[in-house]
Amino acid sequence: MSQEKILTISVAAYNVESYIAENLDSILITDVRDEIEVLVVDDGGNDGTLEIARKYEEQYPGIIRAVHKENGGYGSVQNYSMQNASGRFFKILDGDDWVDREGLTKLVEYLRDTKADAVVTDYLKGPDKDSLTRVREWRNYKEGALMKPDSVHSRPAGMWSLTYRTSVLRKSGLVLPEHTLYTDRIYATIPFSYVRGVAYLGDPVYCYRTGRDGQSVSRESRIKHIDEYLTVTETMCRHYAQAPDRNKNYVRRKCSDAYKVTIRILLMLPASVENLDKIVQYEKKIKEISKEIHKRSASPKTRMGCVLTFLRSTGYKGYWILANLPKKMVDL
Repeated sequence: MSQEKILTISVAAYNVESYIAENLDSILITDVRDEIEVLVVDDGGNDGTLEIARKYEEQYPGIIRAVHKENGGYGSVQNYSMQNASGRFFKILDGDDWVDREGLTKLVEYLRDTKADAVVTDYLKGPDKDSLTRVREWRNYKEGALMKPDSVHSRPAGMWSLTYRTSVLRKSGLVLPEHTLYTDRIYATIPFSYVRGVAYLGDPVYCYRTGRDGQSVSRESRIKHIDEYLTVTETMCRHYAQAPDRNKNYVRRKCSDAYKVTIRILLMLPASVENLDKIVQYEKKIKEISKEIHKRSASPKTRMGCVLTFLRSTGYKGYWILANLPKKMVDL
């Protein structure tokens, strides 16, 4: 009889042949590997990633599953994995990143008996294993204690920190847009409308590799793909407007954060009448979708809240001042 899988790890593996072995080895060296299912999804890549993954599948049957599919973008990979996961819980890991051995072991041990629908952990980031910085997601909370998301006053967690109960993901009906960047923001938001309890564990699990050329989180990439960012933020706000009442405050804060980042990126574009109109029209659209998000995003407690207040109070004429500031003053 095969062992029940506690955790499915979805590895988005598009042209990562230089990193995929390190990624999989970091999972396989743990003492809990038999309780883990790893879905390595090659999203129509054209390098040796799939071949490497299949060798691991042969060596570790029942743990590694190598899958090849037509290219559909990051969202399509996670849609496939969420539909096909057999683990009780679900976590995303990009193919060029890796996990911390001790952190992953402690996470799986906790997941065996927890009643939490979501678990938030710290993560590490840096260009390599010798240059990592710890990112503390939530502070001053008792580790392992079950909490209601709306009672959490720390910033909402991102994809790198999250592990969801698989049944909650499916109940949420989450389907991520295909051929669209930044869908991790949707992933970290919509399911929380269905999470009954969340827990925090301090040990870092995810190790996020920084400094790679062409990463979607770079300033240049966000400017280039601004239309995709607009789509993602709009999707989040539409969900909030129609979502069930559970964890409304948490979901609203996540949407508001995404909205303010979107406005900040729009301000990085070259100053022009056309780009001013993009801001005005997007403001109008979000207000139509959710007056609450539109209003609360202009809170004077945050830098971008003050920027939005200034834009609106000047009838958007203040755009010409902001758009011509040195870029580092409005940078991410």
